[in-house]
Amino acid sequence: MSVTVIVPEGMAVAGATVYRTLADVLAALRGDGPAVLCSDGFDDGWLEPVAAEVRVRAGPVIEVRSQRWDGVTPSPVSAACRGVISGFGVRGVDAAVSVLAD
Repeated sequence: MSVTVIVPEGMAVAGATVYRTLADVLAALRGDGPAVLCSDGFDDGWLEPVAAEVRVRAGPVIEVRSQRWDGVTPSPVSAACRGVISGFGVRGVDAAVSVLAD
């Protein structure tokens, strides 16, 4: 099964869809299959629209945060996703793809 990987500009992940704007993220999330979404650099104004798109997506989405997250600070995107991997950088993206590809 193919996993859509969505990362910010500047993150080197082969075959990933790169985003620069909110519109890029929303367009990349439109689809049916599983997705990995690296939320590094999201503006606060992006959180609700991205969460809404994740909630209507047919396939599961795992959020990846390159930096450590306390797991307590609220995030609409984290709440909408099937899971969150934080603190592992690009290795977190690889781990999320492995989980979803099975």
